[in-house]
Amino acid sequence: MVCPWCGSGRVIRKGKPYGKQRFYCKNCGKFFSENPVKRRCYLNEYKIKVVKTAIRIGISETRRIFGHSTSTIYQWMKELHEEIKDELDKIKKGKLRRRY
Repeated sequence: MVCPWCGSGRVIRKGKPYGKQRFYCKNCGKFFSENPVKRRCYLNEYKIKVVKTAIRIGISETRRIFGHSTSTIYQWMKELHEEIKDELDKIKKGKLRRRY
């Protein structure tokens, strides 16, 4: 086993949380697992689409349509605040109505 951070072979097994073997590098002091879980990456356009839908019809309905958790949708709203600022301003001015 080789450390993915520094490339050293001074690696020991160090526990098995959640059923996956964890390793420790004695050279750099970092922990890693053999097969790390890959996180999903969504395109920015898709995130904007989901957030705009949430603004128009509500988060709970958007959650049912797209299958994302409410916390994910809130996180994307914070992340994309600048991109959706125009949409929010239209709602505030009454030009774009929410559908319930």
